[in-house]
Amino acid sequence: MGDTGCVHFASYIKEYGYDSFSVVHAYFSACISKEARRRKALSCLCHKCGSSGPQLYSCLHCIYFGCKGAHMNEHYKHTKHCMALELCYGMLYCYQCRDFIYHSKCQAIAERHLRREARSLDKSLSWRPWSPSRLEIELLLKNPKRRHVTALTSIGLRGLLNLGSTCFMNCIVQALIHTPLLRDYFLAELHECTSKTAAKCLVCEVSRLFQEFYSGARGPLSLHRLLHLIWNHARHLAGYEQQDAHEFFIATLDVLHRHCKISMTELAANAAAAAAAAAAAAAAAASEKSKSSQPNSQHQNQHAGGNFHQQHQASAQHQDTLQLLPQTGGANQPGGGTATTNTPMTTSSASSTTGATGSTAATTGQSQTDPNPAQCNCIIDQIFTGGLQSDVVCQACKGVSTTIDPFWDISLDLGESSNGQGGYGGPPKSLIDCLERFTRAEHLGSSAKIKCNTCNSYQESTKQLSMRTLPIVASFHLKRFEHSSLIDKKISTFISFPAELDMTPFMSQKKSDQQQHQQPHQSPSSLNVMDRGGGVANNGSSSTSTSLTGTSNVTTACAAPNDTDGRKQTLEGGGGDTADFRYSLYAVINHVGTLDAGHYTAYVRHQKDIWVKCDDHIITTATLKQVLDSEGYLLFYHKKILEYE
Repeated sequence: MGDTGCVHFASYIKEYGYDSFSVVHAYFSACISKEARRRKALSCLCHKCGSSGPQLYSCLHCIYFGCKGAHMNEHYKHTKHCMALELCYGMLYCYQCRDFIYHSKCQAIAERHLRREARSLDKSLSWRPWSPSRLEIELLLKNPKRRHVTALTSIGLRGLLNLGSTCFMNCIVQALIHTPLLRDYFLAELHECTSKTAAKCLVCEVSRLFQEFYSGARGPLSLHRLLHLIWNHARHLAGYEQQDAHEFFIATLDVLHRHCKISMTELAANAAAAAAAAAAAAAAAASEKSKSSQPNSQHQNQHAGGNFHQQHQASAQHQDTLQLLPQTGGANQPGGGTATTNTPMTTSSASSTTGATGSTAATTGQSQTDPNPAQCNCIIDQIFTGGLQSDVVCQACKGVSTTIDPFWDISLDLGESSNGQGGYGGPPKSLIDCLERFTRAEHLGSSAKIKCNTCNSYQESTKQLSMRTLPIVASFHLKRFEHSSLIDKKISTFISFPAELDMTPFMSQKKSDQQQHQQPHQSPSSLNVMDRGGGVANNGSSSTSTSLTGTSNVTTACAAPNDTDGRKQTLEGGGGDTADFRYSLYAVINHVGTLDAGHYTAYVRHQKDIWVKCDDHIITTATLKQVLDSEGYLLFYHKKILEYE
């Protein structure tokens, strides 16, 4: 059929042109204005039954709306009007062809209408499938050779040479290379770097590695440049001794995150400098033009001088207003630096915030609950960063103090729980056991009392961790290496983990609903937590989450569990009933051997239902059963359904 529709639509265009399609689509499909939405609400009803859907068609030959199926078919039989527009998705339908058709010019008109609709509603465009630009079409025509990816292809698989106890690095690189969104980002060449930092930029090196992996070559790669850059930026990993794969993973994410922020800051600064130069040039040109016309416009300039004085006063007032705003210098702002954070304002007077941020939020009444105050817009934060919520409850008045910390992965204990509550006194047997123990409420005891502002005294409390927001990639660190003053040992207990993981039971919203069901009537209170996070671990163990470098706990709410103005506000955006928290396993890092003589290997999902084992330079096929039966040290899960903003 091509991109010009069918022969019936061609004859329709000859007779009616594109105006009918454009008007119907603008007013009854895209609704480009408030008036269009009003007209659709009043007149977009089936002429046969008077209903508004669920799927209406509009005849492009006459003024007729009909339901999908019998009503539109009846109209076609009586009038022989074959062209109609489906109003929900804006698709053309030919009743003579009995099929939807595609027309490139109509599609271009529809795209313009959708952009106008988005501007009218002050919203972002809904997700649209990728379509090549004119430049991309030219490149595709100039390079007709295509690389076909089949089920048995080896594209994307490369062995990695062991440079001397560097298996810890090789397995982490394999996991990152096979992270779907990270792969799409780097293969699309979306990373931009300035020339003066490109030679030392770890992100540029990772981008080059993606190109090498997907070049089609089969020989093993050497990661000497990557290792050298890691040594320069994470000096605690420098040396030829065996390192911990988990420590290398966190250090790599940290360096990638910092380099992305630096690149974004420099690019923004360059863009700002270019814009300032262009503005200065335009101002100079305008000044020259003004001087040349000055003898003929002296009277106008006198009035302009008065206006300039008023504008100067308005500008000064605007600058005063700007000085009250938070001086945060985010990742996308020039001169923001790499360790600045935007500290949100609390919703309770018990938790105070100093500085410009606090004064502004207090005067404007704003309550921000950003789960990750240090989160920038770089690809690392978009994929790997989540928010861990900690709720501390006073046992006397049941007041709740909530903090949210950003994390890149969750570290889970494998040893026995000290308190033995809830039937989990022994060591966990599965990943679900570990997560249930990690998110179970823990009584802090008399040795860790906190001062409650309502009770005005130190009270015992309970603490519970939950997932405020989940990242696209959820990574779990099973703490198999136990270090103490007496002995260092490895825990080789088998921990089962699923191929498909549902994180819904561990979300803050779910935990909050459970608390409200158990304790429906509580009185509002606030807590002043002393030494927050000072060594008191969840469930009496050392289960922790790996927080971002340079960030601190952020108090976001201090209210009772049923306080709709405080507690529930912190849960907005953390996932409601429509959110999907299902994950799919795509990489597993294993450690075989002992602490003194061990070796790291990785299982990665190459394609759907196709797994491979990466053992340095040796790549072999594997089954899902082999993956799930492995010991497991680091587990990587990818979100199955992504929500587009």
